[in-house]
Amino acid sequence: MKLKVKGWEKIYHAHGPRKQAGVAILISNKIDFKTKLIKRDKEGHYILLKGTIHQQDITIINIYAPNNGAATFIKQILLKFKNQIDHNTIIMGDFNTPLSPLDRSSKQNKKICWFLPSVGSLSEKKNLLRICTIGLTL
Repeated sequence: MKLKVKGWEKIYHAHGPRKQAGVAILISNKIDFKTKLIKRDKEGHYILLKGTIHQQDITIINIYAPNNGAATFIKQILLKFKNQIDHNTIIMGDFNTPLSPLDRSSKQNKKICWFLPSVGSLSEKKNLLRICTIGLTL
C-alpha cells in the first residue's frame, strides 16, 4: 500500500519487513526540495533525508526508537550520522522515552526533550540544539 496525501507528493519512508515499524517524511508540493541522499533502516526505525530547499542544504532525520533500549538506540543513530548532523539538521520522531518511571504507565501527554549538538562532534558540550517531541499514549 502506497501512502498518498494530496499536496504532499514527495513522500520518503522506511519500514520493516513485517511492517511492524516505520517512519516517513513528507515534503509539501509548495517546497522546492531537491533530494541528495536517502538512508533507510531495513527495520524501519529511521530515515535520513538530505537535500536542498532553495539552494540551502538541509538534513532531516526521523527516528522511531524501539520500546526497550530507546536511549541507547537513539545515541547509536546519532553517532552513526554525526558527520551528517549540522546547524541545518532537523531530528524528529517517536523517541519512546518516558520522563520518569511513572510515565511508563501514564496516559497523559509526554514532552520529551533532547539536547543535541548542532555543530561539530557529538561529544562537544557547546552549540547544543534542543529537540522536543510531544506524544499522546492511548
